Amino acid sequence: MAASFSFSRLGKLLTKQLFENARLYTFSALALFGLLALVFAFLLAVGGPNYREEGMWLIFIFGLFISGSIFASMAFNMLDSKDKGVYWLSLPATHLEKLVCTIFFTTVLFTAVYCLCFFSIKSLSILFIEGMIKEKPYVSFTRLTDYEHGFGEVLPNFIYAYFAIQAFYLLGAVYFSRFTFVLTTVAGALVIFAFGYFITRIQNGMLEHNSWDFTALHQRRDDVKDGYLLYSVSPTISNMLKYLVQFAWAPLFWVVAWFRLKEKEI
Repeated sequence: MAASFSFSRLGKLLTKQLFENARLYTFSALALFGLLALVFAFLLAVGGPNYREEGMWLIFIFGLFISGSIFASMAFNMLDSKDKGVYWLSLPATHLEKLVCTIFFTTVLFTAVYCLCFFSIKSLSILFIEGMIKEKPYVSFTRLTDYEHGFGEVLPNFIYAYFAIQAFYLLGAVYFSRFTFVLTTVAGALVIFAFGYFITRIQNGMLEHNSWDFTALHQRRDDVKDGYLLYSVSPTISNMLKYLVQFAWAPLFWVVAWFRLKEKEI
């Protein structure tokens, strides 16, 4: 087998993965649909008489984060078993092709199936609410029409965070053989705590008499007109840092997972 990446071999690997796990994926999709249906049924039962579309989007976000993280943490369950692990590692495909195949099913396909289930149930729920409004005039439904301010403004940031967090759980699935979801959650919490502690130390220590917002430093000075000096990066670098924070985490975790996967032994 050639060590170079092959799209033909990747296509065969995707097909093999799909047919071998078709029943698992089908039942998982049905279970996901059923869980979302139960959540929406609960929302319709207790959320009246004033329903808000914003609440449905909150279900979308929390459900996507939780289910996506759990699904990603189970991506390499075959490595927990010696027989299955040896079989999977010995497949005639490169580690990069295996990782791309895993990302396709755990990230691309899962997200597509989740969105299909969510929007199908959401549409049915809205039709049900509209039917209630016709019968009961005191029932109301407020749609989310402004996607540029408020909740609609921060919604894309949640989507960026989702892909980063799911990639982190995929990385945890490579590193941890058992209790993957729990150990990855603990590791993620420690990373967030360490980052918050580091930023706090910077603000309370090195920047005791200044303020910093990642792209600009406000230095307090009594000898200048406005009382402070402003040091800021250029708009170009600022935009680069913004896009780096938004989009770089998932590829970074995937690359680390690839290197770790190449070193994996059973």
